[in-house]
Amino acid sequence: MDILSKEDKRNTGGKGKHKSSFILTIIRTDCMKKWEWSARLETGIKEIDEQHKGLFEQIDRLDLAIYRGSAIGELKNLIEYLNSYIVEHLEIEEKLLRDCSYPDYERHFNEHEEFRSLCAELMLRFKKGADNYLALDVDKQMRKWWENHIMKMDMAYVPYIKKEADFL
Repeated sequence: MDILSKEDKRNTGGKGKHKSSFILTIIRTDCMKKWEWSARLETGIKEIDEQHKGLFEQIDRLDLAIYRGSAIGELKNLIEYLNSYIVEHLEIEEKLLRDCSYPDYERHFNEHEEFRSLCAELMLRFKKGADNYLALDVDKQMRKWWENHIMKMDMAYVPYIKKEADFL
């Protein structure tokens, strides 16, 4: 099966030397298979799940922008979104865990602190000069961090919170 489209063949002279847009197409396809919202990511806590879904949508916008070759503007939007998300989501989640006296709160909070540091580092890198490589790196780091955080840290508190919280 020939994986080069007609346009790619024209752009490469039919020799199969891949242009960056073609490579990004492969990356886009690979990322999408690994990063789709599903029931396995749901905590069952409506506000938390809605915030997680919103974050996934923002990261997906960056992914689409990378694919389309317009990553810099969307990267700026994502970094601005992350700054507000840190305040909104992380603090809401931390308050929920404190209010329910979650026994592993300190560990969860420390992981949030790592994310705050990661965002600060990405902001500095963005201010020094944004390019497509930074956009790809941010996309990769966000996907990896959040899927790991939701699947491990957030899912660990779900049974406890559902048992302790009378408002869920």
